[in-house]
Amino acid sequence: MTSVVLVHGTGVREDGYASLFDLVSGNLARLNRDLKLVRCFWGEAHGARLHRDGSSLPPRPGEDEARAPDSDPPAEDVRLASWALLDADPFAELLLLAEEEERRGRKYAPRDVTPAEDLCPRLDELRDNVAVRATAEMHGLLIEELADAADEVSGILATTLRESTAPLSTVRQLAARAVLAAALAAADRRWDSAGASLDGNALDALLDVLLRALGEPGAALGIVSDVTRPVWLPFWRSAEWTASWRVRRRRSDLSREAAPPIGDILRYQARGEGLRRHISEVLRDAPPPVVILAHSLGGVACVDLLATEDHRDRVKAVVTVGSQAPFLYELDALTSLSFGDPLPPFFPERWINVYDPRDPLAYVGAGVFGADRVRDVAFNTRRPLLRAHSAYWDHAPFYQWLDRELFDAPLD
Repeated sequence: MTSVVLVHGTGVREDGYASLFDLVSGNLARLNRDLKLVRCFWGEAHGARLHRDGSSLPPRPGEDEARAPDSDPPAEDVRLASWALLDADPFAELLLLAEEEERRGRKYAPRDVTPAEDLCPRLDELRDNVAVRATAEMHGLLIEELADAADEVSGILATTLRESTAPLSTVRQLAARAVLAAALAAADRRWDSAGASLDGNALDALLDVLLRALGEPGAALGIVSDVTRPVWLPFWRSAEWTASWRVRRRRSDLSREAAPPIGDILRYQARGEGLRRHISEVLRDAPPPVVILAHSLGGVACVDLLATEDHRDRVKAVVTVGSQAPFLYELDALTSLSFGDPLPPFFPERWINVYDPRDPLAYVGAGVFGADRVRDVAFNTRRPLLRAHSAYWDHAPFYQWLDRELFDAPLD
């Protein structure tokens, strides 16, 4: 009989582990092998929790901000949510305007001045506009970033919106916002992962000078136009996450929900010895030979443990699934090994690292630990992003591979 020790990942508590254990147990049973699935549940004793029920969180907004769930969003929240849309795609509003005009089937009628004829020369002159230059410099933007953004907006006006029937005022406002959003995207790249440091007042000041330069002084700041709003509003639900009063009012609940998955990682990095000790005790109590199935943070803890304690007499193979151990090692943030230090001779010879290329929390190990110490095996769970991170356990090809790889021949 082979003992299969199931070590869960971050954020899992008793109910979740019970469901995971039943799922894995059922899939292993279908292999018709002499296997015993062994519990290694650590979330309750060694996971994170808010010890004072969230006392570190800011207080909830006052009752005067309370609104019915189906009420209209406050103007500031609409403003912030619309900027969230532009953060995702600086030209979204211009493209939505084109889509809305096509949907309505508006026929182009010749006009004295087209949006492109009105705006392209103005956009070309932004580089030399004294007020634009001064305001950009004051808030850490480069005039080149604004000028390059203006060139891209000109291209959209001259092609996609060449026959737009929208009022010039509307197109000017959307063009100004697009220029600013695209310039901010360029500044974000220059600032690396920290992102450009501009507050709402800075955006208003920049947008004001851009609107003036484009011939639309005194226009409403930060609000998407009425022309594009019918198309834009369906995006509200996705954009409001970063902006709406609902999130502000539910921050305590959301923080409590986020505490286990994020807190477990932070707690392990600070005080992981208890979790490693628990895994060690489970391994010593499990009848050999032992195969470890370790997911996510559980895989990190197992690598740390097996790199510091000799369990070769019992552990014949370790399978890390969607693990960050290779990434932490390359960052020189793995507890057990400094980057460049090799795995010790007593580390299990059979380490297989399973990953789905779509899983953003899964990393490969051969490139950092060496192909002679770890073998990376890819699976396509056909699930997106974070869904892929937990989809391995219901993926039949994964168990079929386990059967061929580890259970088809004696491990000892």
